[in-house]
Amino acid sequence: MPRTRFIVAWALTALLLGACGEKEGEATPAPDLQIERRAGYAVVVDESGGRTLIGFSADRNATSGDSYDVSQALWRVEAGNWNEPPVGCLAVGRRLELGISKVQNASQPNLLRDRVVWLSCLAPAGE
Repeated sequence: MPRTRFIVAWALTALLLGACGEKEGEATPAPDLQIERRAGYAVVVDESGGRTLIGFSADRNATSGDSYDVSQALWRVEAGNWNEPPVGCLAVGRRLELGISKVQNASQPNLLRDRVVWLSCLAPAGE
């Protein structure tokens, strides 16, 4: 009987220590960056003021679209190697795939905005 009490006491102590394993103030890992893929066309390309802005639309013949800053995006042509900015394959009518994530500005916590993390210049549709 004393041996049974010892085993039960040891098991309960192990469970208690395991439950208290996380220290107060210890950071828990944050979730990974979520990146959404969007395919469409560059319908406007503006490379002025040290930034590269594009108008992006699913319709190749659109005259305007959603505005994205691609100045800091990694880029590639089709399945080629990734390149550092600036993007060298942009043109109006170019088919693109964008990797977009929601980020916040440190000075505006909880205000999320879209940021283009990567850009892939694709072959024309149908090829």
